[in-house]
Amino acid sequence: MKVIITGASSGLGKSCAERLLRDGLQIVQVGRNQETLNSEHPAYVFDLTDEAATKAMLAQIKADHGPIDGWVLAAGSQDVRPLMMESASTLQAAFANNVQTSLGFLAQALKARLVQKGGSIVLFSSAATHSGGAGLVGYAAVKGALEAATRSLALELASQKIRVNAIAPGVIRTPMSEKYMAKLTPDQIARIEAAHPLGFGTPEDVAGAVKFLLSEDARWITGSTMMIDGGLSIH
Repeated sequence: MKVIITGASSGLGKSCAERLLRDGLQIVQVGRNQETLNSEHPAYVFDLTDEAATKAMLAQIKADHGPIDGWVLAAGSQDVRPLMMESASTLQAAFANNVQTSLGFLAQALKARLVQKGGSIVLFSSAATHSGGAGLVGYAAVKGALEAATRSLALELASQKIRVNAIAPGVIRTPMSEKYMAKLTPDQIARIEAAHPLGFGTPEDVAGAVKFLLSEDARWITGSTMMIDGGLSIH
């Protein structure tokens, strides 16, 4: 199975790439940082919010690899900001960095006939869309948009037997979450961890679920959002 992974240069995307490689899958990496991509496997560096660059790079990927079976769209960003501090530009940036990097990229891939029939697509939402959080209004809104898109896209692609699912992680110790928690006090971090009945997660917790959704074991699952949050959404 050949899988393309966006956001593969850091965080959850990088962890997913490492897990899939261990399990013997072929990967095609997409990221912004050439230095942190796995140099032993195919990698493409470009800005997913640049439509022209995305179109050109997907044409190159198609020429190099042909249709891709699995799509792990992990590129994204998180900004913590009260709504009263948001502006048109920050809201647009949140949309571009989380929705356009996934749906825009996927739209171009579908136009290029690069998504293999019978394949599997995994989008990345967040437990913030279900549990909420102060300062996460804009972030939760764009991740909620991806969950809504997951359901419609699953219907749109069902005739091609392409499955579309999302995962919604809670707090995972990654560079992105560390940046967020660096602004908090130890007591605040402890309260956030306590809200996860099973504690904070690890990138491997997410990577294992992604591997499952890509596999034939999930062949009858589509249009769903899998909560991987240590119980945060039911706390």
